[in-house]
Amino acid sequence: MTTGEALSQKLEQWLQAVGFVKGNPFATINAEDERAFLPECFVDTGHYFSILGDPQKPQTTLVLAPRGCGKTAYRVMLEQQCYPQGALVNALAVPYLTFDPLFENPSLTLRERLHCHLSAILRQGLQAIADTTARYPEMLHHVTPTQLQTLSSLQQRHTSPSTVPGSPAQQPLEDFTAFVRLVRGMGLDSVYVLVDRLDEQPETADDPQAVIDLILPLLAHLPLMELPGAAFKFFLPLTAETLLQGAPKVRLDRLRRYWVEWDEALLSQLLEKRLTTFSEGHIKSLGQLALSPLSETIDRDLIQWANGSPRQLLHLGELLLLEHARTMQGDTLLLTQEAWEGAFTHFQREFPPPRLRIDPLLPRARIGARLIELTPLEHKFLLVLHQSRGWCEKEVLILKVWDTTEGVTDQAVSRLVRRIREKIEPLPGAPIYLLTEHNQGFRLEYLEEPQAP
Repeated sequence: MTTGEALSQKLEQWLQAVGFVKGNPFATINAEDERAFLPECFVDTGHYFSILGDPQKPQTTLVLAPRGCGKTAYRVMLEQQCYPQGALVNALAVPYLTFDPLFENPSLTLRERLHCHLSAILRQGLQAIADTTARYPEMLHHVTPTQLQTLSSLQQRHTSPSTVPGSPAQQPLEDFTAFVRLVRGMGLDSVYVLVDRLDEQPETADDPQAVIDLILPLLAHLPLMELPGAAFKFFLPLTAETLLQGAPKVRLDRLRRYWVEWDEALLSQLLEKRLTTFSEGHIKSLGQLALSPLSETIDRDLIQWANGSPRQLLHLGELLLLEHARTMQGDTLLLTQEAWEGAFTHFQREFPPPRLRIDPLLPRARIGARLIELTPLEHKFLLVLHQSRGWCEKEVLILKVWDTTEGVTDQAVSRLVRRIREKIEPLPGAPIYLLTEHNQGFRLEYLEEPQAP
């Protein structure tokens, strides 16, 4: 048995011993792999039902979130509510997740790229119809002979990848319109095209402009985005938002936008739901499984160091359990400070602190995926430091923030710094972003250049 296999076996034995009867609550971080229990663990950050929408009045929607913050979880949940997976929403779900033909033909015109997109969507849609009618064969009873002929024609044209996008033999835009009419003729209200994994392709990862270029043919075609009986749901990286605002021909005023953002309360819900689900209700907190004084801080520390990212929370939890299995001595089952410190060291190597981005106009900042609301004075303090390249002498800083040095006491400055640290620091008592240089001034670390709001 290898060292890795022995560690996995030891961890499995610990999970069973403490009550995780359904396995490791931190083992998977991809919603695609969590379909069986995702509804139990899903946390609505505030817009789920708006994103789901009314299938009788479908509207194209943009869902924006940083990578690792739940875009795919939202998409999978929507998919599970619709046909063919579910029957709660009277719409046909058509997941659109791969874009190889577009990447293989970079010289295509905008019109050809639109046709290429629609041909791929139609292939997925026809497969969804096949899955749906296999599960609910009675749906075909409502279809007229003419509609059956339409279905047959669509299958003949779109059952294999297009070799010549936009050729005269193909009419994807007209075919997609016919497809929507066919779905409605089957008794469903609408078609939901779920466009996801846009920032997970090798060609688009860490490149928001490439994401916009990829979907521009769809977004710029307003009649398609507002086609009766159809709605496109785009799950986009937050980094693409600014570029999208300047994209030609995209009518953002006609498209609904929602943002998926996590605060510590929502991450706390996620942690509790996962622990509860995997233990069948017996474990609600990691503090239940930790020695004192770690038991009093472990959940809070895990949530704070996740920096607004569900993916990082789950990864840090996984590192903690693995480190505990590796260092566990004798019959002691409870998590130790040694295990936490070892896990945290590994985590910091893999995930350096995310950059602090200060909005130049609005009183807010971001650290990674986390949005931080600031008071005007807090914002001015950080903005002055940022404009001073991250460091400023104390007296100069006071003058620029308060517009005077008269009556501004050391205690007033300390109180302001403490309030800021409570908002931006994962552990305010051990700051990493806003540092004090004794008797000299203040320094900001891990700064990112501001972007236009």
